[in-house]
Amino acid sequence: MKTLVLKRVLPLMVFMLAIVFAFATENNTSVMEDAPITGFIYQNGFCVPAPKDCDQISFMPCTYNGNQVYAEKFSDTYCRLKLTHSGL
Repeated sequence: MKTLVLKRVLPLMVFMLAIVFAFATENNTSVMEDAPITGFIYQNGFCVPAPKDCDQISFMPCTYNGNQVYAEKFSDTYCRLKLTHSGL
């Protein structure tokens, strides 16, 4: 009886666990990583929202009306983290 378990049931259980773990793994790429980022620009000394979506794919600066677009509004007068885009 013991050899029956080892010869037939144990390989079946290992196979079933392999299937379970194959479906349990997932791709950790977040949808938000590829989403366009709407940023902020300096306008009259203030950090204001800009209707420009930057994708952070290349090294080209992301600009809106000639102004650099930033990712974060740190305060009313300070924007930080320059954004880039692919030019598409």
